[in-house]
Amino acid sequence: MLVQCSFCNEIFSISVIRQIMLQYSSVPSNELKNLSFLLLEILAIEDSLQLNRVQLVIDGMCTESLPFFDGMLAIIRANETSDSRRSYQGVKFLVSLSLKCSVAKDYLLQTPDKWQWAVNWLKKMMSEHSYWTPSNVSVSNEDSNTKTFQRTVSAQDTLAEATALLVGLESPDSKDIVMDVDEDDKEITVVDKVPSHFSAKELRRASRMQGLDSIDT
Repeated sequence: MLVQCSFCNEIFSISVIRQIMLQYSSVPSNELKNLSFLLLEILAIEDSLQLNRVQLVIDGMCTESLPFFDGMLAIIRANETSDSRRSYQGVKFLVSLSLKCSVAKDYLLQTPDKWQWAVNWLKKMMSEHSYWTPSNVSVSNEDSNTKTFQRTVSAQDTLAEATALLVGLESPDSKDIVMDVDEDDKEITVVDKVPSHFSAKELRRASRMQGLDSIDT
């Protein structure tokens, strides 16, 4: 219903996005996945307002005439220390959005410095958080209301996709992992270098074969 009502309706679109983004900043982290799905559906609407909606979600609203709210990049940065799972889900959302919506991908690529920060932050989190959960226990950064980031296979895949987006790589098969739940019992490493000819799938494969080092972008 919200998706249909947003079509070609600027006032309604702004109102809905504002409410969702305010919730994204405040609800428990295990409720963010549903909000992400809803945002993806709204931003996938192909009409004359699509770019405006994308800009609102990514950058937020900061005008005198309309109520202020943070965009996804601001939410990621604001929670990087105090609620790293919220920040991670924000990064994962933007990766998923770029894979589903070419308008959003092009917009993110217009401001690579902002996206570079988010990629570097996730790389740093992957290097600082060891994988400690027993193999018989499922772990996810999306299904718990705790605030501490966990190093998982899904997070590794998200980092590979985020890096691929940053360097402008094509990833034709990457829709298979959009908004997947984190896997639980695999050893995780980060790719050492990003060759210019690698696809996102090759990045993920290479990252699991190499040690945890920095990513050259």
